[in-house]
Amino acid sequence: MGLVTPPKPLTRFVLRTTKPFHNRDAANRFFDLIDSYGPSFRPVKFGQYEPLKQIYNPGNREELIRGWFNGLDLTQEELETHYHEGDLFTKGKAPSKFNFSVLWHNWTKDVLFNVIWLTISKPFLQKKPEHMAQFLQLCDDLVRLFPPVHAELYDYTSSIPCTCCPKYMLPDDLSVRCPALKWRTYFGPPYIELLGRDTLLNAPCYKTEEVGDTIVVQLTETVFEDIPQALRQTMIDYFEGSVDPALRAELGTDFIFRPFLVTQPYARNKKLVPEFPIQECFGRKMDLEAVAKSWELHPIP
Repeated sequence: MGLVTPPKPLTRFVLRTTKPFHNRDAANRFFDLIDSYGPSFRPVKFGQYEPLKQIYNPGNREELIRGWFNGLDLTQEELETHYHEGDLFTKGKAPSKFNFSVLWHNWTKDVLFNVIWLTISKPFLQKKPEHMAQFLQLCDDLVRLFPPVHAELYDYTSSIPCTCCPKYMLPDDLSVRCPALKWRTYFGPPYIELLGRDTLLNAPCYKTEEVGDTIVVQLTETVFEDIPQALRQTMIDYFEGSVDPALRAELGTDFIFRPFLVTQPYARNKKLVPEFPIQECFGRKMDLEAVAKSWELHPIP
């Protein structure tokens, strides 16, 4: 199966968290952070679906917050007592073409996460070192702002996009697998508990460091070069070797950070994954009858 790549060279950051997004404070803090990085990191349009028609105006915060809540003017009580979800999409302009997308739920019965996606033009980042430094700092700031269970920064047009392939052959579901190691991977508390703090900090790669509540594993110096397959194999061997021998015998081989090429089939045998505190995900528990009524109006896919 051939590689399916995006039409334009992009660098992408994805953050998955169990921290609640369904409040004005979260929205305000997010927009404050985006706006603080200047025009190159602000989109020009936003909305809930294509084509995006609303103009992104930092001076009109109330309009942006309503966009965060799917265009609705919701009170905090409504957000805490009825099922809601939000999808906010944005579009930037050249040269950075900076886009972000936000997806949140205020309640879930499954392993679902609140998610932030950022994409930015790869040529823009390559043009000046300070562009890449700013983008990396922005990603780190988001990790501190919304502590993730898992986040990753990578070259979206490289040979390891992992989910950018026909029929989503490689599932992007943290409850099913530990995703393949990207250029820079942020491991939150569930992964630190699963893999071990010392194991992560001593990984045989370019750099490891702590950012907020996460431990970062960065495979190579720059995101703009292909990651050697031999390095990926070394990392997999290292992490698999760190697992308790009895569990390793039960799981067999290729049970973590696999596969790392989209041309490789995804084996459905048991994988090593952490447990996520779903009951703690989205803050206050809602009245189940109210949730059931909300489902009737807004069914959960």
